[in-house]
Amino acid sequence: MKKTICSILLVFCFSVYAADSVKSSKQESERIISQAKIANGKAIKLKNEWRGTRKLIKKAKSEHEKKNYKVSIKLAKEALNQAKMAIQQHKSQQDYRFFD
Repeated sequence: MKKTICSILLVFCFSVYAADSVKSSKQESERIISQAKIANGKAIKLKNEWRGTRKLIKKAKSEHEKKNYKVSIKLAKEALNQAKMAIQQHKSQQDYRFFD
């Protein structure tokens, strides 16, 4: 009897933990995709968007819709990194003169 009750409690606790981790993964995926969109929007305004960033965001959104949050987070982080580097590149090359 005690073993049955303990096993039921163990299964219940694990399922609650698993549900919370999926929920937090979903929220993290949404958050990073949103940040990547915003950063890429800034790069677009600076006319310095990198070629693959928009595709990565699209793939991340697709994986998010398929509830494949780990892959979605990975792709979104890569897109966010690319967008930030594009902004950094624009800032570092702002004073560079091509035809002087």
